[in-house]
Amino acid sequence: MAFKLHIEAEGKKIGLYRLNRLEIEGLEIDADTDFDQENIAGLFENINAYIESGELDELDSSQTLTALDPESASITLDADGLEEVEISLDDITLQNIDVDKKLKLLEKSKIGDIFFVRTEVGEAYWDLSGEAEESFALQNVKLGYFDCTKSHDQYEVLRESYYDYLCDLVVPEDAHYNNEKLELDEHVLRTRQVFGELFIVRQELPGREKVFQKVSLEEKMRLDGYDDTVEPV
Repeated sequence: MAFKLHIEAEGKKIGLYRLNRLEIEGLEIDADTDFDQENIAGLFENINAYIESGELDELDSSQTLTALDPESASITLDADGLEEVEISLDDITLQNIDVDKKLKLLEKSKIGDIFFVRTEVGEAYWDLSGEAEESFALQNVKLGYFDCTKSHDQYEVLRESYYDYLCDLVVPEDAHYNNEKLELDEHVLRTRQVFGELFIVRQELPGREKVFQKVSLEEKMRLDGYDDTVEPV
């Protein structure tokens, strides 16, 4: 039995970019730079230009994913032989994804690496399709979900600022029916806001663990031409 899911929600496109290799392109960024609100504005503008041109993707130094806010999700199910119906996330299975295993770019990072996180926020939809057995069972539909409380303790979640972008988000591109991955037929994000933040990989003593230290600024840096303090949802 063929079926389709149409999901509408407040969406995010989260891009992670390792900047060290931009030295090849003539943009040198030192992990020991004393960043401030004034000098970082020009730096973010340059980085964003490299991202939009696709040059960072060509350097194999990036990873992107799309996700949605579960509180805003509206889902329509259209299955062969069944009437089209509205369903909720409570009707299907949210399958936890280990956020660290998903973010391979961060997992492979080294002390001194510099990462840029670019977040696009706006209204979005995803069209997914799949095949079921003769009797379709809604509970066998599984959507990926970043539930950081299952894979990390509270201290880790508070310590690593990049979790703020990911925890408690649904990841439609990780959708399955039983063990079969669903096809992503179409995804559209109508970008409303774009934000950027910078992280530096440091070494925490005495355990010598890797930590991702956020470069603290007075406010999130907007990359879409606006200068306000509106927070992304």
